[in-house]
Amino acid sequence: MRMLIVEDEYYVRERVAEGIDWHIHQVEVVEAVGNGTEAIAVLLREHIDLILTDINMPDMSGLELAKYTNEHYPAIKIIILTGYDSFEFAQESIQYNVHKYLIKPATNEELEEAVLEIKEVHEKELIEEHKLSLLQKSWGEHLPYLQQAFYKEWLYGRYALWEIETKSKKLSIHLDFKYAWPMTIDMDPISETNTRFFNEDRALVQFSLYTLSRDIFQDMDGVVLQNNDGMTIVLLFCVEESELSIWKTKVNTHLEKLFSAVKDTMKLTASVGIGTIVNHILHVAEAYKQSTMALRERIVLGNDVRIQYRHEVPQQDSWLVFDDLEKQLELAVEIEDLSKINDIVHKIMELRFNEGVASFEAKEILLRLINVFIRVSHTHGWSMRELLADKYQLFEEYQLLLSKNQIAEWLQKMAVIISMAISKRRKISTQISKAEIVQYINENLHEDTLSLYELSDRLYVNYSYLSRIFKKIIGESFSEYVLRLRMEKAKELLHAGYLVYDVAEQVGYKHVNYFSKLFSKYWNGIKPSEMKK
Repeated sequence: MRMLIVEDEYYVRERVAEGIDWHIHQVEVVEAVGNGTEAIAVLLREHIDLILTDINMPDMSGLELAKYTNEHYPAIKIIILTGYDSFEFAQESIQYNVHKYLIKPATNEELEEAVLEIKEVHEKELIEEHKLSLLQKSWGEHLPYLQQAFYKEWLYGRYALWEIETKSKKLSIHLDFKYAWPMTIDMDPISETNTRFFNEDRALVQFSLYTLSRDIFQDMDGVVLQNNDGMTIVLLFCVEESELSIWKTKVNTHLEKLFSAVKDTMKLTASVGIGTIVNHILHVAEAYKQSTMALRERIVLGNDVRIQYRHEVPQQDSWLVFDDLEKQLELAVEIEDLSKINDIVHKIMELRFNEGVASFEAKEILLRLINVFIRVSHTHGWSMRELLADKYQLFEEYQLLLSKNQIAEWLQKMAVIISMAISKRRKISTQISKAEIVQYINENLHEDTLSLYELSDRLYVNYSYLSRIFKKIIGESFSEYVLRLRMEKAKELLHAGYLVYDVAEQVGYKHVNYFSKLFSKYWNGIKPSEMKK
């Protein structure tokens, strides 16, 4: 929920904004302003759910603000905070749809309770407004597109095993098949003598092939989609091992039906590259790749052909397992999962650096893993030298590795170093400089408009985020820090002989009486006049 605080008394305004940890209640203080005019300006540019406002303010009262809000933004909830316990005020506030009426001095607990009560009402209204059935309908409309995107990424080999399993469940895709059979179908080149279609119509005829394929294979368990080149991918599943022979016959019958339909409807021909039938999720991407490789053979074999890839996919292909581990390593380095890095490196060493592996193959594997590190670094726009700085020499030592133990130790060390370097650079790139904060506050200490919102705007950061980290950076809250600087500067100026009125103005207070009260309270009863030489 997004809340706007409107209070003309600076000290109260800052206490309400920062004295309560609104973040833990998922309440975002969008801004804290000093009058109704400023509040309206915020309403014009920000989405607000709740206004917490004083009632007696210059320019525009809280009730006038409530009236304006009720007329222009009736969905916004309003809490009135006032020092007047008046029945007339309360009665008038009801007319403007004010939800709560709190009497000053309201404690932080009372404010928190009132805001959370409104938040509960707000959330119930949202649930009512966005009925579950509407959300389900929207999800249902988008689901086919999300499912197609999933199948593409899976077939392109871009998912690790755990990603395939997790994402398929989220998208209501059941992968409990016994066998999978991918094939790639494409329209053959259009002849120059064809008077119905021309080369520029290729995308159109490819789409026609896709729609025909979708219609013909709709009675089979599987999916039909187009790849990035416009070719049609047909991925079919057999769920019962006993039906494998019948299933294969049915697939071939459907293919013949498809090619006949292409000839009859478009007077053109198409060809298909057929991958091998596989029985494991990780083998599907490789089988799809084989189907595309088989289809390329039509350059030699001609048009209107069915090309079966002749080499079986090894059912215990350690390379596919290695591909999966490679993806897992990249993710673990990216998110600084150090324990996961240890586990993955150990599995890689057992799988690809065993006694039966030739030395040239071990070197190629090492180069592949080095490429993983480089790819992670380049994804962020850094060269390895930039990322590693003084540790870059260690990275270059891969050329000196001679044994399995040396390789394991180097991989382990580099993965951790790179992961921690990325994490450190992320923090630096998002870190707010203490010097920037201190400089800005000191330069604007005389401004009565100085606020945490103004500072967040100046630093181009979210108000709620700055509110949370300010104390970590400075050591005290914004209001405490500004108040201390102002009171210390006021004391210094008064000692130097400045008039109380001038001092108040120089430390950001328009009203001398208000300044005097704050000064006396801060310095344990000592009045500004008593500070003079």
